[in-house]
Amino acid sequence: MHQANWHSNRSSISGVILLVEDHDMYREVVRAALGKYLPGFEILEAACVAAALPVLRAHPIDVMLVDMTLPDGSAIDLVEQSREFIAQGVKVIVLSSHSSADMLPFLSRPDVHGFVSKEQGLKTLAETISATVAGRATVAEPALEQVL
Repeated sequence: MHQANWHSNRSSISGVILLVEDHDMYREVVRAALGKYLPGFEILEAACVAAALPVLRAHPIDVMLVDMTLPDGSAIDLVEQSREFIAQGVKVIVLSSHSSADMLPFLSRPDVHGFVSKEQGLKTLAETISATVAGRATVAEPALEQVL
């Protein structure tokens, strides 16, 4: 029941998400879940850094959701190559199986706006995206504070 209420309360939030994930099956699961939790969002996809850059150039993106490890680089590489888009307001959320403690130097950067561990689940991911788009603190930040 909580999920239904959470979903219905956020249906007015909208935007465009670029999901950068190299595992096809996981990318499909994330896309389906975000479609359910965030129905106002359009979801574009890329499987690697090289495929993400043309999508960023061709579409107005609100949130870039990036897997930390990609076949042709990492979320760090994509962030570095996306500076102009981030400066224009694209928010970056890193999705990874790595712990926030392992990634703290990267997650502390001002151009990374959130982190969600894959173990936290897709509802937490949707909540983090909503909070980021709305300009609120992201759900994952308390985990980072515990590391500090």
